[in-house]
Amino acid sequence: MDAIPGQTAHIQAIPIRQVQDQDDLVCHCAGVGRARIKAAIATAPASTLESLGTQLGCGVQCGCCRPLVQELLGESPWYEVANTTRTVLTDGDSPERRIVQIDLQLVGFPPYPQALPAQHVVLQAWLDETWVTRTYTVVRQSEDGNTVSIAMRRIEGGELSMRLLDADDPTFVAIPLRIAIPAGEADPADGRPVVCFVAGVGVTLALSLLHGRRPDQPLHVDYSASRRGDMVYADRIEASAIRGCGVSCHLRADDSDGFIDNEDILETVKQFPGARYYVCGPPVYTRRLLEGLFKADVSDADVRVEAFFLKTNAPRRRSIRRLAYAAGLAAAFLPLLLLAPALADFVPNNAHNPGHAELACADCHREAPGSLRQQLQAKTKHLLGLRAGDADFGMHPVNNAVCNDCHENPDDRHPPHRFLEPRFEAARRAIAPQQCVSCHREHTGTRISQTDTGFCAACHSDMAMKNDPTSPTHAALIEDRRWDTCLTCHDFHGNHAYDPPRDIRNALTPEVVAAYLDTAASPYGETVVKARQPEATP
Repeated sequence: MDAIPGQTAHIQAIPIRQVQDQDDLVCHCAGVGRARIKAAIATAPASTLESLGTQLGCGVQCGCCRPLVQELLGESPWYEVANTTRTVLTDGDSPERRIVQIDLQLVGFPPYPQALPAQHVVLQAWLDETWVTRTYTVVRQSEDGNTVSIAMRRIEGGELSMRLLDADDPTFVAIPLRIAIPAGEADPADGRPVVCFVAGVGVTLALSLLHGRRPDQPLHVDYSASRRGDMVYADRIEASAIRGCGVSCHLRADDSDGFIDNEDILETVKQFPGARYYVCGPPVYTRRLLEGLFKADVSDADVRVEAFFLKTNAPRRRSIRRLAYAAGLAAAFLPLLLLAPALADFVPNNAHNPGHAELACADCHREAPGSLRQQLQAKTKHLLGLRAGDADFGMHPVNNAVCNDCHENPDDRHPPHRFLEPRFEAARRAIAPQQCVSCHREHTGTRISQTDTGFCAACHSDMAMKNDPTSPTHAALIEDRRWDTCLTCHDFHGNHAYDPPRDIRNALTPEVVAAYLDTAASPYGETVVKARQPEATP
C-alpha cells in the first residue's frame, strides 16, 4: 500500500501523569541526565530539540530519549493508551520463547499519525512509580491511526517485557501505558530494491517496510529464527510474496536450515543489484550480516542497522552458554584487526574540529594496555561475572587527559581542573564544565558544540565587583541576564592576548563570536603561553 505522509507539526497529545522529577538519566547514549537538560533549557529558554542535541549530544543517536527531551521543553508527544490486548505469536513451549503482539488503542486529538516505513515508537509503562521506556517498531496500524500494534519478546530479567508479558490479565490492563508520536528516519522509497535481513523479533522492521511500501518498491525479506515455531509473522510475509507485486522472501529456521553465512549473503546481494539493505536482529546475527555485506562489497552508505538495547535487572550467571557467547564475541573482533591499517586516517563524517585536520585517529585514540589475548580475556571474565570492571579493547576512550596532552596551557584562567573546586559543584551538575567534551565534541566540524553562549551564568550569576569601570557595569548585565554578551568582551579560557573593552559598544559583535565558535580564526588574538618553559636545545 502507499505510504501515508506523517504529520510534521507538534502534536498536542494527552499526557496521563507527571513524569518523575529526580535527576535520572534521560539519554543513555550520551550519558545526559534530567538536571543537565533542565539547566540548559533554563539558561536558554528558546532551546529546541535540535539545539539540545548539538549542545549536549542527547537525542541524536538511537532517538529513544527524544520524547523525554520534548517533555522537558514543555511539549507533549504522548498519547494515552486506553485499551490493550495481548496475542501470543509463538508456540509457547517455554517462557523464553514467548513473543507477544500488543495492540494499543489510543485516545487523543488530533488522531495519532500514521507511522512511516522503518519508523519506531517510544512506549512507556508506569511501573513502581517511574516510567520505564523502550522503543519498538510498528507492525500494524489501523486506518484511523488510533490502534497501533507492536511485538514484544520476553527477555529474562527484562524490566519491561517480564512485567507486561508475565502479568495476569487484570494486572496487565491496569498498567498505565503511553506512546510517543512516530519518530526515526523513514525509508526514502527512492525506487531502489530494498533487502531486509532480519532475525527473531527483528522481523518487526520487515513488517513495517512491508505494510508501508509503495507498489513499485521491490522488497525482499530474508528472515532467520531459531526454529519455525519462533518464526512470527511468517505467514503474512509468505502471503505477500505469493501475491507477487515485487515482494519476495527467504525463511531460514536455524535448527533445519542452518545459520545464514557469507555465501548466502553474497547470493542475495547478486540477486538484487543496486539494493539498499536493512539489518535487524540479535547482536551476533547483526555482526555476521555486516561482515558478509562488507565482503560482498556493499557500501556502508547502503546499509542501515536497527539495533535494540535492552536494560535488564537479571544477575550475572556463569554458564557454558555464556562462555560460548564470549568466545563468539572474541572471534567477532578478529576481522577488525584486518581493517586497522585502512582505518588509520579515517575521519567520521569528514568533519574535524578546527585545528585537527592533520591529526590521525591514533593521535587521540591511544592503544589500550595489554595484548589482544589479554584484552579479550579480561572482557570475557567481565562478561562471565569473574571481573568487576570492563576492559578497553584496542583503544582507550578519549578523555580529558588526552585533550590536555595537547591543549593544557598554564595561562588558562578556566582550565578543566579549576572546576573541580567544591564551590563549583552546582555548575558541574548543570553543564559539566570540567569535561572538555561538554563544550567541544570532535567530528562536529565546529570549534565548540555548546550552542548556548550563556553558559557563564552557571558560575558567575552571583558575581560582584567593587568600582566596576565597565559600561554598563557587570552588575547591570547580570541583572538583565545578558549572558550572551560575555564572550563579546572575554574569551572563555582567558589565554589570548586580548584586552577586554570597558565600553560594550566597543566589544566584538555576536556575529564575530559565532563565527569563531564555528570555524573562523580567533578574534581575541594569538594564544599566550608565557608560563610554559621553552624546550631545551641540544
